[in-house]
Amino acid sequence: MSGAHEPREDFMNQLELRLRADLRHRRLTAWRPRAWILQSRWALAGMVLALSIGSMAMGGGIVAARYEARFSEQRDLLLQSFEQRDVIARQRLALVTQQLRDAQQRVAVGIDPPDAVSAVQARVTEADAEVKAIELDIAEIRASGREPMQSPSAPLVAGRDFVTERWKLEMAVPTAALAVERARMQATRGRVEVGIANPAEVDAIATRVIELESAVATLHRKLELRQTFLKGGVPPATADLQALEAETEIRRRTLLHRIDASRRRVQEIKAKIQVGTANPLELAEAELHMQELELAVKKADYELLLIRKQLGK
Repeated sequence: MSGAHEPREDFMNQLELRLRADLRHRRLTAWRPRAWILQSRWALAGMVLALSIGSMAMGGGIVAARYEARFSEQRDLLLQSFEQRDVIARQRLALVTQQLRDAQQRVAVGIDPPDAVSAVQARVTEADAEVKAIELDIAEIRASGREPMQSPSAPLVAGRDFVTERWKLEMAVPTAALAVERARMQATRGRVEVGIANPAEVDAIATRVIELESAVATLHRKLELRQTFLKGGVPPATADLQALEAETEIRRRTLLHRIDASRRRVQEIKAKIQVGTANPLELAEAELHMQELELAVKKADYELLLIRKQLGK
């Protein structure tokens, strides 16, 4: 066989068409997997986002459940504590109520003077107010889940003003005791006039009367501040500072009365020392007590300055 083989022209054209078709097919086949991968990435991102949202919702639910459990546990512990106080307070009320009945029987048969009943009645009033105050505390804890609040700026709880109710209960105690002490002071003055009582007893009772009057005045002032705050008359911090100012002022006034009584006591002991009916140790104790009272007044003065400085800001 001689010479090189030369392909025909129509064969070459057919071969070119076939190669081009094959090349186009390969390009399409190579592009399709990349499109699938792109679509898969979007789907994967959506799945990750959905899982993230689900995890966040689940985590938030777990946190909320833990918070609610902790809140309930704290409320239950507070309730247990105050319920135990309630039991003790009721036992005390039952005890002093029985003492009142006993005192009434002794007065009826002439064993005790009539003022003995008044003194026990004041203790019954105090014990009864304590029971009712604890009942208020328990109701506030159940409604709020926290410790009862005592300040003039405390918020209402479920529309109820526990602070005002509590202070009105507290006011019953010094009011009842004040009536008893005033009656005692009058009776003691009568005994002093006939020479069967010491004038120092009148001073002691008078000091007690002043303290009780101050306690009543303080509660009246705090109730006024409470109403002013609830009506929007003063901001919370101002209401609390004004209540603290009123308490400090009345405490200072009470201390001044005690100092006057203590000074009279010192003079009385000095007179007794001169006639030999008292010893220097009694005088030293009385003078030390007076110095302690004077120091307490200075402390109250300093506190008033600080409070008024804050109110002036």
